[in-house]
Amino acid sequence: MNTSTVTRWVAVWLLASCILSWVSVSREAAATGKAGGAPAADPRLDMVTELQAMGPHSSLGDQAKAFGRFVGTWDVEYTDFSTDGNVTHRSGEFTVGWVLDGRVMQDIWIVYPSGTRKDREVYTELRYYDPKSGTWPMTFIDPEHASAAKFTGGAVGEDRIVFDTRDFDGADTRWSFNDVRPDSFVWREEESLDGGKTWRLLAEHHMKRRGAPTRSRGGAGGLLF
Repeated sequence: MNTSTVTRWVAVWLLASCILSWVSVSREAAATGKAGGAPAADPRLDMVTELQAMGPHSSLGDQAKAFGRFVGTWDVEYTDFSTDGNVTHRSGEFTVGWVLDGRVMQDIWIVYPSGTRKDREVYTELRYYDPKSGTWPMTFIDPEHASAAKFTGGAVGEDRIVFDTRDFDGADTRWSFNDVRPDSFVWREEESLDGGKTWRLLAEHHMKRRGAPTRSRGGAGGLLF
């Protein structure tokens, strides 16, 4: 691994560490009522103040629209499918926002504790637009297991976004945002062991924008998705 590659990975890890620390600190501040209005500044929030951005950088132009629509917090119903046929259901949240002067988009995945697990699961993603390739490179980081994966992808039509990687044991892995609507979308993880000829569904997560009204079909009381 050359020096430039090492430098890029160190930068990614540092940024992710700061953002994940912010999530914890922000929640603590909210719980204690010591948010921005406190008389003395909290130095733990200095990094967050520099990272946060109210919107995309102007240089992104229309490219920002593909992901700008996801900004905010989404309630998640996680469903994972194992190879032995077992299905696991969990819940959590997915938060999306712009950082680094609006040049980078950051996601935070949170899975609430369930079963015998007492701690929540927390993951993050960083993505940016590459004008040379016309794609959005993305890095996914799992700090609990000290692992990371690099993806590349972008929008496919108006209501679908696809990212691909081979960083999970060399298998072709596809993550996608599907049926994207203003208040909902479906996230899927799929794996191919035959070079993309066939795909097996590993996970399907249903997202609903937090605070969005519950909509129904034909007057029924069910959720849109």
